[in-house]
Amino acid sequence: MGKTKKFSCYAAVVIAMVVILRLGVGCHFLYEGLWKMNPDNGFSSKGFLGQAKGPTKEFYYMFLPDLGGQGRLAMGEAYHLKYDEAGNYVQGTKKRLGWTLPVFEKEWYKYFSDYVKKYGVNNEENIVQMREASAIFNQYVRSLREYTLENREDIRGFVASKERFEKNLASTKNDAEYQRIRNWDAQMSYRNEGESFAAEPELMGKNLQLALWNILTPEQKKLGRMTAMAYGANRNALMRCVANLPIINKFAQPTTMGLLDLFVTLGLSVIGLCLILGFCTRLAALGGAIFMFNVVLSQFPWPTVYPYPSDMIGHSMIFNKDSIEMLILILLALLPSGRWAGLDWFLWNCCGKYIYCWYGVKEDPLVPSWMNPEQACEA
Repeated sequence: MGKTKKFSCYAAVVIAMVVILRLGVGCHFLYEGLWKMNPDNGFSSKGFLGQAKGPTKEFYYMFLPDLGGQGRLAMGEAYHLKYDEAGNYVQGTKKRLGWTLPVFEKEWYKYFSDYVKKYGVNNEENIVQMREASAIFNQYVRSLREYTLENREDIRGFVASKERFEKNLASTKNDAEYQRIRNWDAQMSYRNEGESFAAEPELMGKNLQLALWNILTPEQKKLGRMTAMAYGANRNALMRCVANLPIINKFAQPTTMGLLDLFVTLGLSVIGLCLILGFCTRLAALGGAIFMFNVVLSQFPWPTVYPYPSDMIGHSMIFNKDSIEMLILILLALLPSGRWAGLDWFLWNCCGKYIYCWYGVKEDPLVPSWMNPEQACEA
């Protein structure tokens, strides 16, 4: 009798500690998700995945559209052409308008066309407003072309230099430590330089949208804001639907990166909330473990992989704080902690154990009998 009582106390302590562990991990995930949802915090998966290292880094780079800005910086010459009523080009009317960044200019023209249609700016009664909108739009287009002309040689030099670097990187197999450090630093330098060139046109695009919005009447503004611009590979049609959903549209951006950020923030928040409530605990823990597995792979925890972790966070080999959290989540996925103190108790007693009985299983095969002594079915 005494031995059984001692054994039961031991089981109760273990169960309590597992539940506390589940609550702690759940609070961590939920807070991370809510913090990342706040637009003021400026979270973007691009900042994290763009720093991926180790043998799997190229896999994570694939999720980042136009990393480094090279696709957005493709330059071209703009021309004005005249067409007859049949839609045929009139010979000799081709007029050169200067250099531009087609990815940006095409998106602006599309946005302006949708803007005019959505708010009825081209209606006869809005002739003055149409002239004002056209003047604003043309001013920004000229600014884009002036920016391209001023930076044409610098952008050309950047693109050519980056292409040479990538070609040499692919053909040279030098695994010396100093060379790996040089390659990483050069890669980050090129990426930052490209993003800095693309940042100015992107800011122009945001200001253009704001300027066009400000000239609308209160009645036109009731139609709602248009979906923000997205350039090149960052354009995503699915996000146009997601961005119109209530609540979600407060922090979701209509871009490929916005879709990725949406999955990350909602995923973290849902996993954390489910762990705290003990609802679908195993499924939530498994999802968290998969997320942490990707974190571990993207920040490969091996001492020789550059860039090295900061000394302030300690030293590790394979098993760092992220991999330990992953192992904890795997443990939670194996144990029914949601049934011990959570909403899973209701799910188990209402339908879960009957499903087990249907298949002839009397106990949860993943749980030791001493931790869950009650039989699922009657003997």
